[in-house]
Amino acid sequence: MATNFADINMVDLSARRSRTAFEHRFFLTFAILFPLVTILGFVPNFIFSLPYQPPKITPLVAVHSAAMSLWIILFTVQAVLISAKRIRLHITLGTMSIGLAVVMVGSGLLTGYYAMAGGRGFPGFTPEEFFVVPAGDMLTFAVLYIAAIYYRKQPAAHKRLMLVVMLNFLAPSTARMPLPFIPDLGAIWLFGLPSLIGLLMLAADTYLTGKLNRIFAIGLGFMIASGPIRVAICRTEAWTEFVRSLV
Repeated sequence: MATNFADINMVDLSARRSRTAFEHRFFLTFAILFPLVTILGFVPNFIFSLPYQPPKITPLVAVHSAAMSLWIILFTVQAVLISAKRIRLHITLGTMSIGLAVVMVGSGLLTGYYAMAGGRGFPGFTPEEFFVVPAGDMLTFAVLYIAAIYYRKQPAAHKRLMLVVMLNFLAPSTARMPLPFIPDLGAIWLFGLPSLIGLLMLAADTYLTGKLNRIFAIGLGFMIASGPIRVAICRTEAWTEFVRSLV
């Protein structure tokens, strides 16, 4: 009987180690791919004529670009630190990221505002309508990031919420990719691709861990729902009047 219990314990331990190894690979892979997608989306936009017209490099745009770049680098570093079991340093950098998050939200809203005032938008949207995208991105980011901080003592929920935080920032990169069909798809591509990737990740995570992470599902659901809600809001007269009052 003792041998059987020992065998069972060894099987359980092996299963837990396997799940942990999967999680590390899962998040580390995304942490590496996200910067590549960002580079693929943004760099050609400053060289060729793509769906977005590249903004003029003002001090505000430079600050926002630097903050976003630091955030992407930080996300990758944090994933590496967890894989290397450098938990204390991970927590320290996580605390420091709060200040960076504030800069990102402020600069993101202002950059979106000046882009709208300058007449820049996205196919299928007027500049006033499209302002709902950066504004919604910043609001969604703030909610998800605060939730991730709240669940920081629950590693499984925390890391998955941070994954959704990054998925929320995928649209600006994928929308700028040098693909000719993007203008025709418009909002379907803008919000649909990150949502599809998120659902595939949720399905893979559920299948390989053997259970649905409820916090992951709620956070992803919130991000996905924000897309059509924004599209509906930006077509209203109230939104148009609100944006015009800002200008």
